[in-house]
Amino acid sequence: MLRGSSGSLAAFMNPKFVSISRTIHVYLSIALLLALVFFAITGITLNNATLMTGQPSTSSETLDTLPDLPRDADGRIIESEPLKRFLRERFGVRLDRAVLSYEDEILVVDYQAPGRMVLVEIDQELGEAFVESTDFGLVAFLNDLHKGRNVDLLWDWLIDISGVLLVIFSLAGLVLLLPNKRRFRKVLRYSAVGLVLLSVGYLLGNL
Repeated sequence: MLRGSSGSLAAFMNPKFVSISRTIHVYLSIALLLALVFFAITGITLNNATLMTGQPSTSSETLDTLPDLPRDADGRIIESEPLKRFLRERFGVRLDRAVLSYEDEILVVDYQAPGRMVLVEIDQELGEAFVESTDFGLVAFLNDLHKGRNVDLLWDWLIDISGVLLVIFSLAGLVLLLPNKRRFRKVLRYSAVGLVLLSVGYLLGNL
């Protein structure tokens, strides 16, 4: 197979191209080290979430007084800078990532973050607030980061960028194997065996 495709592989076996691939592979391995370790470990914790995730911790409190929050013509509390500051400083809730809804005189603020959930119910008529906060633990926090669940846009970008860089890293490593035909054949054999084992494992697990 390698003989018949030697012409098409010639460009990839060019010494200059191989040298560039080696540089890319080395520097990306350094840059992606933490990402690889993080996603490898959280892959294990995510796959064994029922064993490694502890019981969530829930706390609640009632506030008898509220700051002066802007309202509309109907007397409803509206999204505003004072409300944003109040939720952030008092409960660690980011208004831009929360879902607001109204149930009669109750303003409901539903906030979810990695490993954490906060529900704030503000009685607009009585000027009181009931707050329930649930902490799902460190493992749940890390698992949510792995899944990109309830994360910031910056973390979403980090996941996508890491994925692209990992593909480039892998392809650069493949290019480094091409000049060594014996090693390349061995890698192909091992990869084929691994693919077969994964396929068999998947099929057996879904019988």
